[in-house]
Amino acid sequence: MTVGVIKDDNDSIRIRMEKSITADLKGIGYEAVSALEEFGPKGLANLDQQETYLKLCNEGIDAVIIVALIDKTKEKQFRTQRSYAYAETYYYNRIWNYRNIQADLVDKNFTVTGTCFWEAILFNLSTLETECTIQSKSFSLPEDKIANQFEKQIVKKMIEEKILKKQNITKLKPF
Repeated sequence: MTVGVIKDDNDSIRIRMEKSITADLKGIGYEAVSALEEFGPKGLANLDQQETYLKLCNEGIDAVIIVALIDKTKEKQFRTQRSYAYAETYYYNRIWNYRNIQADLVDKNFTVTGTCFWEAILFNLSTLETECTIQSKSFSLPEDKIANQFEKQIVKKMIEEKILKKQNITKLKPF
């Protein structure tokens, strides 16, 4: 499942991001679904960690790619010294802190150069481990071109690093 964590008045960037990554995953043979299409705009928003995990597992989802737009000025408040010693716990907790550290696309005062970046985490629900993390370079908003480049690189990078493998796609022949 792909999940976009993007603070915006409309969901246009989230819709495009989730659809693009889902299509890329399907293109290499994985079953994939967009969180927005599966659960709606606020489908998982009011659930705690355990409820979210159970809901995803009950739906047969075994991995999640979370893509978030991070505000670097807010991120510093949530980074701890333990992030390097306990990487798995760090990324697990980081996912739940995305609401606090994401960039606000609707904030008209957000114009400082180089203050946000895109981040993607592939999280394995069966092992509760992070399989891969990818970050873009810093940029200032609005920067739609960066979003387009980043969403195209996520699956490509995971294939290059052998995190994802192209699956055999069986084509059914008509009778």
